[in-house]
Amino acid sequence: MAKKSKKKKFSFFTKGSVDYIVWITVMVLVAFGLIMVLSASAPSALSETGDSYKYIKKQAISAFIGFAVMMIFSKIDYHIYRKLKWIIYIGFIGLLILVGFVGMDARWC
Repeated sequence: MAKKSKKKKFSFFTKGSVDYIVWITVMVLVAFGLIMVLSASAPSALSETGDSYKYIKKQAISAFIGFAVMMIFSKIDYHIYRKLKWIIYIGFIGLLILVGFVGMDARWC
C-alpha cells in the first residue's frame, strides 16, 4: 500500500486555496492607503466641493471593485493565464497606448 505524501505548508494560515497572510497584508495596505488619502485630501476636498470625504469615497469604491475583481481572478485556474499570456500582454500595451491618447492631464497647480 502506497503512503500518502504530505504537502508542506508555506504558512500556518493557509487552508485550502486562499493564502490568508497575503490577503491580510493586502487588506492592511489598502486600509493604510485609504487613511493616507483621507488625511492628504480632506482639506482640499472640503474647500473645492464642501464634502471633505469626496475623494475617500471614490477611492473606497475603487478599492471595493478591485477586491471583487481580485477574488474573481483568483478563482480562475492560472494555467489559463499562461495560455493567454500574449493576448493579455498585447491588450495591456493597447490600453497603455489608449491612456496616452485619451487620458486626462491631471495638473492641480
